[in-house]
Amino acid sequence: MYDTVNMVRTISFDRDEVEKRARKLGINLTDEHWDAIKFVKNFYDYHEDEDLKIGDYSNALKGKYAKQGGLKYLYSLFPDGPINSVTQLAGISVNSIQDNSMGSVH
Repeated sequence: MYDTVNMVRTISFDRDEVEKRARKLGINLTDEHWDAIKFVKNFYDYHEDEDLKIGDYSNALKGKYAKQGGLKYLYSLFPDGPINSVTQLAGISVNSIQDNSMGSVH
């Protein structure tokens, strides 16, 4: 979806919707969870013209939370996988972050 006034890509970020998604994932949202969700949403919006991959989100989150322990810290918040969980909670479609560069070897 695009905001035609500012010409930036936007995604739904309704608190109630995020909380519904969190319940489905079995996550009780804390301020730390919200911080990660907002960061990913802002990262997504900032890179509106780019075809972001899973690695882009992973690197951004590792950098943002390096002082807290990086991915280890994020796994403490999102045990089922921080990248997948945070993007789902932020309302970012899995298709928009799918990394197709990982082909199979026969």
